[in-house]
Amino acid sequence: MLKDYPATQLFLLWLFILVLLLFMTPFLTEWHYFASLLSSLKFIVKVICGFFLVCTLIEIKEILHSRKQKHLH
Repeated sequence: MLKDYPATQLFLLWLFILVLLLFMTPFLTEWHYFASLLSSLKFIVKVICGFFLVCTLIEIKEILHSRKQKHLH
């Protein structure tokens, strides 16, 4: 189903990684070194998720536009 939507696949993959990092945070906060590393990783993953979300929205817009063009012809 998602094989034609690479940006959506990447967005969902990075969103899954972000969720894993968020669930791991309470277990690793006891170690200060890992907590700071995890905090920076979460920020990086959030930026990547935001980028792929924008790409996914652009992809959806193009698909809807191409479907509209097919109906007009």
